[in-house]
Amino acid sequence: MEKPFQLKLIIRRVSTTASLRWISGAWQVFKRVPLLFIAMFCLTAIISFLLQQHQLTTLIWVFVGPFLTAGFYKTIVGVQQERKVAIDWLFQPLTEPSCRLILMTIGAVKFVMFTPLIAFFERLQTTMSAAVEAQSGMETVVLLQLLALVALFTLVLMLFAYAVAIAYFLKEHRFLVVLQTSFIACWRNVGALLLYGLFSMALLLLTLPTFGLGIIVVAPLLQIAFFLSFNDVFALQVNASEDGVLEV
Repeated sequence: MEKPFQLKLIIRRVSTTASLRWISGAWQVFKRVPLLFIAMFCLTAIISFLLQQHQLTTLIWVFVGPFLTAGFYKTIVGVQQERKVAIDWLFQPLTEPSCRLILMTIGAVKFVMFTPLIAFFERLQTTMSAAVEAQSGMETVVLLQLLALVALFTLVLMLFAYAVAIAYFLKEHRFLVVLQTSFIACWRNVGALLLYGLFSMALLLLTLPTFGLGIIVVAPLLQIAFFLSFNDVFALQVNASEDGVLEV
C-alpha cells in the first residue's frame, strides 16, 4: 500500500535566478519520459478543447481541469522517484476522494473569478479599437483601465498559481488557506516568477518557426518547471526510496 505524502508547510524566498534551475531541472525530468509528457499534454489539450465547445460541457472542464493538473504533477513526482509511470497517472486524482472537494472548489472559484475579467478584456479591446479609429482622446482612459485589469489578472493568478499543488500535495483542504498560501508564495518570490515568465515567453516564441508544433514540447516542459518551483518555494525534495515520499 502506497504511503501518503508527509509534508509540512514552509514558504521560503528563493533567488531571482532560481527560475534557471527550474527550467534546467525540468529538462532533466522531461527527457526521461518525453513521449509520456507530450502525450499527457496533448490528451489534456484535446479534452479541454472538446469540453469547451458547449457551455454545459465547459462546466465539466471547470471541475475536471484541476484533477488533470494534479495528475500531471503526480507523474512528475513519480519520474523523480524513478517509479514506473503511465498515461493513466493523469487521471488518478479523480479516483482519490480525499482531494475531490477542494480541487472542485478551486476549479469552480477560479472560473468564477476569471470569467468576468476575460469578458471585460474583450470589451476593452473593442473600446480601444473604436477610440483609436475615432481619435476621440479616450485612449488614456482605456489604457488606465487596461492597467487595472492587468493588476487584477495578476492578483487572481497569484491566488491560484500553486493552489492545486498545495491542496493535493500539502493536503491543505481549507480553501481560503490554500489561496492565501499561494498568494504569499508568489509575493515572496515575485522576482523569480517574473523571470520564469520571461523565459516562458522566450521559449514559446521559439516555437513560431515550427508553426506552433514545438508547443507540444515547450508546454509540458514549462509545466514541469513550474512544479519544480513549487518544490523549491515550499522547501520540498523527493525521496527516491521505495516509499516515494516528498520530504521537507
